[in-house]
Amino acid sequence: MRADEIQRATQAAVSSASWLGLTVDDTAVLQNANTLTLRLRPCDVLARVAPAMHQCAQLEVDVARRLGEVGSPVAALESPEVFVRGDHVVTFWTY
Repeated sequence: MRADEIQRATQAAVSSASWLGLTVDDTAVLQNANTLTLRLRPCDVLARVAPAMHQCAQLEVDVARRLGEVGSPVAALESPEVFVRGDHVVTFWTY
């Protein structure tokens, strides 16, 4: 993502986290590619933010849920919901 997109994507993640009741005082970019991966602190949650047009977030959530059901070692979902904020989709994962 470009620098201007990173700021909007970060705001989408912080807004969604606040809606869940999570406290976010600081963010750190862990990966910047087609999706943005952020560590949110102090709640210590990982947020993945993608442009809404990519529509990959629900697939990631569904695959993670199914893999978890059969005991595969996968990252745990912090919230099973996909949040849409403006032109971004946000998912939350246990850090």
